[in-house]
Amino acid sequence: MLDKIIQGLGGLERHLTRLASRKWQAAVLLGLISLGGRALLLPWLPTPKPAIQDEFSYLLAADTFAHWRLANPTPPFAEHFETLQELVHPTYASKYPPFSGLMMALGQKLTGVAWVGVWLGMGLLCTTLCWALQGWLPPVWALVGGVIALVRIGIVSYWTETYWGGTWAAVGGALVIGAVPRLAQRPRGGVALAFAAGIAILANTRPYEGLLLILACATYLIVAWLRSLELPDISSIVKSVVLPMAFLLIPVIAWMGYYNYRVTGNALELPYIAHERQYAMWSPWLWDPSSNSVRTYSNSLLEDFWMIGDGADKRFSHDHILKTHFSDLVYLERFYFGWPLVLCMFLFARPLWRDATARSALLLLGVFYAGVAIETRLVPHYLAPATALGYVLVASTLRAVRTVWVLSYKERLFVTWAFIALFVVTTSLALFTPGNRFLFEHDYHIAAKRAGVTEKLQHEPGEHLVLVRYGSGHDLFEEFVYNQSDIDKSSIIWARSLGVEKDEELIRHYSGRQIWMAKDDGDIKLTRYVTSTEGTTPHRLAGSVTRQF
Repeated sequence: MLDKIIQGLGGLERHLTRLASRKWQAAVLLGLISLGGRALLLPWLPTPKPAIQDEFSYLLAADTFAHWRLANPTPPFAEHFETLQELVHPTYASKYPPFSGLMMALGQKLTGVAWVGVWLGMGLLCTTLCWALQGWLPPVWALVGGVIALVRIGIVSYWTETYWGGTWAAVGGALVIGAVPRLAQRPRGGVALAFAAGIAILANTRPYEGLLLILACATYLIVAWLRSLELPDISSIVKSVVLPMAFLLIPVIAWMGYYNYRVTGNALELPYIAHERQYAMWSPWLWDPSSNSVRTYSNSLLEDFWMIGDGADKRFSHDHILKTHFSDLVYLERFYFGWPLVLCMFLFARPLWRDATARSALLLLGVFYAGVAIETRLVPHYLAPATALGYVLVASTLRAVRTVWVLSYKERLFVTWAFIALFVVTTSLALFTPGNRFLFEHDYHIAAKRAGVTEKLQHEPGEHLVLVRYGSGHDLFEEFVYNQSDIDKSSIIWARSLGVEKDEELIRHYSGRQIWMAKDDGDIKLTRYVTSTEGTTPHRLAGSVTRQF
């Protein structure tokens, strides 16, 4: 029986080796499996519902771009619409870099569903990861690493099931990481363009973390050229690398400046920086979590969030650095690898370090981590630019299992596939374990309170204005006041309740809409708002039309 299993595994490896030798076909196939696999799951795992603050900000960017705008004018009654992770001054826009929003806008324009941009991004990520690994490893081991990534994050993970994942940052990182060994071997214009494309994507997804990766990879590339026995001359590097990169990056940099100008009024000020300057009370860096700046907020929700909610998280990270980083590292391990692969890395750490490829990837990853470790928290989409390096290590580990195992070929074959099988089983179990953090960072998506209210109102006739009020049981991190880019044309408008007088002014501005009051005190309750013109006291909830969702 064991001999038959070994024989079958040997046959499977021969097929994989033949497939891996056709590099582009192998890379594209992984992308298609990612897209097809997730599409087949749609009856059981439908299009994700946004629930976290950051997701709504990215969706605002997507809707803005889909309407051929870079930013939106500040809306009337802006204080009713001022919310978390978005700008309303000097423009109404997302605070986040634009590339992920642009790709979701593409999905929205093509199909009407922004998530399609996320879905397409994951397919492209699986392809680019395989391409990146092919630059570092023999084709068959690059394919193995690509398959590991496909199973772990490429079909179902929180990167596919939310709108704030690190997919596009990982694509940019994979292009940079995959270009480095190819350029070190021989400078070529096409590869230089891939390197530049990766830089452009990173600059417009995760600028800080992307810069760390770019600097580490550029240093590695320069050192490789200097150590090369056939050092390329300067003119060759300029012609084959510098000029193609400049051809792509100069217009990208110019566009970034114009985008910043349209959003913030300053070509050199990122929307993220403008937002932090207006709202944030606490630094994202470990060495100084406090801020001496004085902020003025238009409502208590914003003040409580930035002074208490966000501040508490950053203060805890600063006061418990080791505990926080250990917890974050465990989460990173669970997301990217799973314990069987991590165990394998520890068991074969010594031969792994002797492997020049694995050692180079580990050093680059170490330099990158040293830079990101000064941030208060580390979550997978923060480290997304270095994703390809992680899977270079994974593939190198399995390669070490095969090459250094002291026993027979059959035993090495069996042990390698046993690790892979254990990885697949544990990954599959992680997807269906109740309360796990593999799919979602938080349980807000499971409750999907705002989405539930939206679905109910979509079955009500006419257009709607929902006034939102929070009770003492409200979670500061769960905000409901989010809207599309053109608020006035939205079928459902979400606005913050700011008291009878101000609410009545807003209601008069949006006359003709059905008015609702949504109160969240742990559970969200939606009731019809009866105005003073209907013969009752403002904010009195008419019991006969009260609906609770």
